[in-house]
Amino acid sequence: MSMINGFTSADATRLSESQRRLIERRERLLGPAYRLFYERPLHTVRGEGVWLFDEQGRRYLDAYNNVASIGHCHPRVVEAMHRQSQVLNTHTRYLQEGILDYAEQLLGTFTDDLDRVMFTCSGSEANDLALRIARHCTGGTGVIITRFAYHGVTADIAELSPSLGSAMVLPAHVRTVRAPDAYRLGAENVASMFAADVRAAIDDLKAHGIRPAAILLDGIFSSDGVLPGPAGCIAEGVALAQAEGLLYIADEVQPGFARTGLNMWGLPGTTCARTSSPSASPWAMASPLPASSGAPRWSITSAGACATSIPLAATRSRVRQVRRCWTSSAKNTCSRGPITLAATCWTA
Repeated sequence: MSMINGFTSADATRLSESQRRLIERRERLLGPAYRLFYERPLHTVRGEGVWLFDEQGRRYLDAYNNVASIGHCHPRVVEAMHRQSQVLNTHTRYLQEGILDYAEQLLGTFTDDLDRVMFTCSGSEANDLALRIARHCTGGTGVIITRFAYHGVTADIAELSPSLGSAMVLPAHVRTVRAPDAYRLGAENVASMFAADVRAAIDDLKAHGIRPAAILLDGIFSSDGVLPGPAGCIAEGVALAQAEGLLYIADEVQPGFARTGLNMWGLPGTTCARTSSPSASPWAMASPLPASSGAPRWSITSAGACATSIPLAATRSRVRQVRRCWTSSAKNTCSRGPITLAATCWTA
């Protein structure tokens, strides 16, 4: 699958000489895996609030960037980072209050059953950790995802991300289901279709001798087309999976941190109405985007970055699963340093 709104070499003829040289330099230094948006790539040099500015000073309303959820260069976030950088920045194997303050604030946005958080550097890592815990707790390997899912780039998670392209062949332990596309499938049909697809996926995994472990879903189904509803449309399918012993991992990378405008997390929002279906609550939550600009979202993992794109990710889960899986120490040197936590605590 190619990126629909992506730049290709055929578009280069429309660009200035300086733009072509910059793209050639980028390809030479970074390689072909780093793709660009738009037929005329945007050369950004500065951000402020909801605006991005290019090298010629032109201003663009940023309604697409998924890094800064409270705006670019928020002065209070910048000040919090600057103040902390003058004091301390280290890892978490010393006693510090900052990580505890943020963990309390973060967990306070969830229901009581999501009561532990483990920090990582990216959404990929958060989803990877959630998957590891799910496999350990269930003894299974099978995973259910949507047809055009994207959940990250670690070896295990890339296998669950068909939107990475044709080179990513789904392994034998993965099954896909249709996302709840009310526009194409009909709002009255998507809940029953989703549940039927989940049932068929579980049956097929078992028929091939594969024990299911998890169902991994992006609450807004962003790579499937940005599909926000109708309310409760995945609840029946998720409850069915849970009844079969699968753990539900909620990937909050895109809808988390109030990006949908209605709720702090996509989980209790229009796609999966927790209030109407408590049994569909997740076992883990993963949220790999900026914390002041994106944040965690599943009971097992959540990942985020601060408003200025300092990486922060986390895995939030129920204590019994963490205790069953994690008998060794958890280490991630860069995931929750004091500077990142100073920024995220201000916006939590």
